[in-house]
Amino acid sequence: MPVYQYQILNGKTPPEIIEIEERSDASPSTIHPITKEPIKRIIGSPSLFLKHSSQKEKDSLSKENLERHGFLRYERNASGDGYERTAGKSGPSSVKP
Repeated sequence: MPVYQYQILNGKTPPEIIEIEERSDASPSTIHPITKEPIKRIIGSPSLFLKHSSQKEKDSLSKENLERHGFLRYERNASGDGYERTAGKSGPSSVKP
């Protein structure tokens, strides 16, 4: 079962964060299971344990590797007002947010 992070809504600073193991199809909890205080589910950063090195990351994000696997890569253009496609063959050549 996945572990979800919840913030306790008790007004403390910094906010208290707890983790609760729940079924993925269950609705989010609204009450702390022990103290019965109100809680809300928050989005936390994932915990990934990967075998990698900086060189392996560079290789996996290289233009050739991204194109081989069908991905696109956009990077901010020089003027800073949009993005230019730097890898991939399909999709627009530039994007402006």
